[in-house]
Amino acid sequence: MYHIINTILFMRAILPLSIISLSLLLFSCQKESKPKEYVDENEALVEDLKKVSGDSRTYNYDFKILEDPKSEGVNYYAPISIAEGFSSIPKEMKDAIHLPNISDLPFVPGTEQANIVTFWNAFNTLIFEIQISYFENDAEYKADNQDFFIISATQLADNPFIDNPDSEEDPIDLWIEEFNMNGIEGPEEVVLYRKLDLTADLPLFFKNRFPHWSTMYPYYSYNSSKNQIEHTSTGSKMYYAWHDGLIFQIGYKFTDETIDMETVVRQIILGE
Repeated sequence: MYHIINTILFMRAILPLSIISLSLLLFSCQKESKPKEYVDENEALVEDLKKVSGDSRTYNYDFKILEDPKSEGVNYYAPISIAEGFSSIPKEMKDAIHLPNISDLPFVPGTEQANIVTFWNAFNTLIFEIQISYFENDAEYKADNQDFFIISATQLADNPFIDNPDSEEDPIDLWIEEFNMNGIEGPEEVVLYRKLDLTADLPLFFKNRFPHWSTMYPYYSYNSSKNQIEHTSTGSKMYYAWHDGLIFQIGYKFTDETIDMETVVRQIILGE
């Protein structure tokens, strides 16, 4: 009888402690399972990527569209496969990029990879940039004679190339004059860009790689020893355009100059 009474008293003593422990456990589980809060829901797309350091963003040196921010508030991620890159950007962005057929390139890529960079705009919206790279060699381009093809696409909601026929002060009118787009190429005259028609309403700009000076194409390269994304530039030919909420900058250098790259670029941007 005495043993039974002691057992009852012992159970009464430990029961509150058990209830408290169970409550703490349940609270901890609830806390851990609570969904992570984001400023922008698209932050979830990159939360599993490996974040690394970076020196500055890439942008078009001539037009200077999306020049800022260069460094503050920018997140860089280690290179990933192109498939993983497409799963790490917003759907509307993915739908607006049409990957090239590898057989359309005049070389067999030894490296195919994607770089993701994000930054915040003035409206607290997370902006995505994806760089899709095809390099001839197993290593990234290092200013030798290997071929490369790089597609850079960055979110930009509004068309920066709107041309008002009643105004001569539109940015595009100033760019046409500044870059001598209507000039005649010659020994004493350089046409920096040619203005082509992407669609009836949208331009496609082309910049040649001149023999006497290089057209510098900016791109991201990964320095594994520093665990850093570096802003690199190299000589190339380049196409530049806005379409469907993205600003495209496509650069390439091929040994084979017979490829109709304008057709390839149009397919990438327009999907046709």
